[in-house]
Amino acid sequence: MPPKSKINKQDILTSSLEIIRKSGFEEVNARSIAKEMNCSTNPIFRVYKNMDELKEELIEEIYKYYREFTDIYVDENDELYRVSYAYIEFARKEKNLFKAVYISDIGGQRTLSQIIQSSYNQNIIKKIEKQYQISFDEACQLFQNIRFYTHGIATYVLVDSISLSQEEVSELLKIAIKNFRNAKN
Repeated sequence: MPPKSKINKQDILTSSLEIIRKSGFEEVNARSIAKEMNCSTNPIFRVYKNMDELKEELIEEIYKYYREFTDIYVDENDELYRVSYAYIEFARKEKNLFKAVYISDIGGQRTLSQIIQSSYNQNIIKKIEKQYQISFDEACQLFQNIRFYTHGIATYVLVDSISLSQEEVSELLKIAIKNFRNAKN
């Protein structure tokens, strides 16, 4: 009987995340993972049927990591500010992971409705509704407006086309939230 493989799913995902951090999502393949793990490609294909299956799980792993990353940023008084600020910091600190899920098409194309309806975003929207004492529809609209605004700043930060300190980012977000809240839909 052959020895049991010591390499498990989490080892493969962790190594794949490191490859993305160093070189980008497009560099994730069986050979690069095997090289990162210092093994052959065989253990990878004992765990996964193919690279598409691995990449699907890898995308979910990036989203899971992103949610953990955003939890570091705590602002009990303003959920919208917190997640927006964290989104920009994710682009600043985890450039290749941010590119993989928010700049590329690897996760597939989503509609605005699908973005709003995701359970993660629904939880945020419900908190916005309560914190700002606005209707659910107004909270959705505010979330949407700030999300697109935040994505623009994150993209500038990601590609280093603008130099913004954390304080400047904070101020921009606070002003945008205030202005979008005061705007008539």
